[in-house]
Amino acid sequence: MAVISGSDYRAIVIKYAEARSKNLNMRQDFFDAVYLTVLLQSIDPEIDLLNRFHGNYLVNTQLIDSQEAFLSAVRAMQTHVINRSSATTVDEYLDAEGITVPRIWADLSLAAGFPIASSNIDS
Repeated sequence: MAVISGSDYRAIVIKYAEARSKNLNMRQDFFDAVYLTVLLQSIDPEIDLLNRFHGNYLVNTQLIDSQEAFLSAVRAMQTHVINRSSATTVDEYLDAEGITVPRIWADLSLAAGFPIASSNIDS
């Protein structure tokens, strides 16, 4: 059976966890744009911009908070390591490869239906 190596798995999930982290941090950037618009203290720019910027903040915050865009790839990775290795769980695969995963990946994995034991999560 050809299964992804532990080092490749870890490299990919670290990048994916970093992407999710950056995604979550975007919420603050959208909020900061709204806040700076409020601070303009000039009525025309506030009228012209505030509703649009605040609306974008609300819409994007809903998108950012949702994990759905990430879960299909997480499911694919976890299904791959279970189907292509001798492991019957993700934890067995991680133990066999001697690797751990970032907390954000573990959270996404749990949401996708693949729990990861705390002993396999980076400290």
